[in-house]
Amino acid sequence: MPPSEERIVRLEEKIAYLEKTVGDLDEVVRTLGRHVGDLRTSMRDLRSHLTPIDPGRKPEDDIPPHYGPGR
Repeated sequence: MPPSEERIVRLEEKIAYLEKTVGDLDEVVRTLGRHVGDLRTSMRDLRSHLTPIDPGRKPEDDIPPHYGPGR
């Protein structure tokens, strides 16, 4: 094979490798995007189930469970 033809073959091999790598990375990015979307949905669902904290509430207003109702 002449040197210029060998060079072209090597370039074609590198291009094929790079195209495969880009395809693999694209799949990883798409998968991560789906996971991030799922996590966002989960976080939104969790936030909707949380009870809002009263900003005027003080720590001394909380009664530890072992004190019981009669304190």
